[in-house]
Amino acid sequence: MDLLQLKMFLSVSHTLNFTRTAAEFFMSQPTVSNQIRALENELGVALLNRSSHHVSLTEAGSEYVGYATKILETQAAAELRLRNLSDNRPGYIRIAMLSSSAMFFSEVLKSYSQEYPQVHVDVTMMEGAEMLRALRQLDHDLYFTNESMMPGHSESLTYMVTERFRLHLFVHKKDYPSIDLNDWSTIEKLPFVSMPASDFTLVSQIDQLCQKRGIRHEIINYYNRADMLLLSVNSGTGIAILPPNVSPFCSPPDIVSIPIPGDDACVNAVVAWKVPSDNAEADNFRRVAAEISGMTEKEREDDREQ
Repeated sequence: MDLLQLKMFLSVSHTLNFTRTAAEFFMSQPTVSNQIRALENELGVALLNRSSHHVSLTEAGSEYVGYATKILETQAAAELRLRNLSDNRPGYIRIAMLSSSAMFFSEVLKSYSQEYPQVHVDVTMMEGAEMLRALRQLDHDLYFTNESMMPGHSESLTYMVTERFRLHLFVHKKDYPSIDLNDWSTIEKLPFVSMPASDFTLVSQIDQLCQKRGIRHEIINYYNRADMLLLSVNSGTGIAILPPNVSPFCSPPDIVSIPIPGDDACVNAVVAWKVPSDNAEADNFRRVAAEISGMTEKEREDDREQ
């Protein structure tokens, strides 16, 4: 197989139309069809169902979409890495980051890049379930995440607290006047939208917040991305409890964000890394993060002991 065949297959999997895919690649329809047929012959399985008026993915084709996507992403990452090496940028850091850590991370990256301009920093922004999976797989050098997500008694990971923040209640501005966080019965009547249950650290904290304040919250919809949650709140569909900086690049106009009082609404943001560390550039990035955070070592230790 070659990469062009994979790209054509992914295009057809989306368009379900050989003619449209041919136009995307400035090729004839028979050429596209022959390339995908060659891919199928090499794999030994049909990827597409074809008829004179209809194209659809086979079961194998649906499975192969994910693999083909990963192959192309890996190839693109490899090409970028090699270009950086040829441009005398040998340093390389892989970072996983929660969207709620984006603003702090941006400050760290700015300072780090000024001090180490030749290092390639590869960043993947994740939501909660993705971050939990990344922490299990240990395939990044650094993790900008929350303390509640850290595995218990891990011998492979350690971390430092970089900042503290308080969960906020996000509501539509039409509902804001009726809400009193000293009386959560004013919230109970409103429907909630939430991250999925797979993001169990945040979901569990929200459950405990509501239970402690004597309300049952009705969740009417789940979204796997924080920005979609905010758009849902902005539409008036429901309310949500989220970190205040959960989506710094999405600021819908009709949302009011209210900090939730109480120690149980606090979250510690952390930078985690593998031990022993095998990447000196990542160690430098971590040092800059510690300097930017402004937290003293005593404050960090106090937070970790709480």
